[in-house]
Amino acid sequence: ITGLSGTTILNNAADFSSGVANLTSLGLKFTGNAGAGTFTFTPATGTAVTSASITLSPGEATKLLVTGTGTQTAGGTQTITVTAKDANGNTATTYTGTKSITFSGAATSSSPATVPTVASTNFGTATSMSFSNGVATASMA
Repeated sequence: ITGLSGTTILNNAADFSSGVANLTSLGLKFTGNAGAGTFTFTPATGTAVTSASITLSPGEATKLLVTGTGTQTAGGTQTITVTAKDANGNTATTYTGTKSITFSGAATSSSPATVPTVASTNFGTATSMSFSNGVATASMA
């Protein structure tokens, strides 16, 4: 596991409870990618010991990432994906349900006269999107 920071020395009785290290009290903080991994304890003398596999889950959503093609032609359509991300860039899989999102930035085309939409809702108006495991898709026209 990479991205771990804080005190890494366990040398006080208070660092352990029933033989289990209390990593939170040491100020260890994980700032990397969600996933699974192990810890390896290497003593100054003796044999190294590796933990069972642990899983680190993504955090709460802090931003939304909108992806699609880089350009949109008036009258054309494309599918866009909106992904909820945590502070470390992991997909926030607990971000679920219907959310209201307002899109802006695109202008109405004059030829042909086309108002930009997402999920058939005009830009500048709240659009209802359904998120599952932190991801939603919609048609943009």
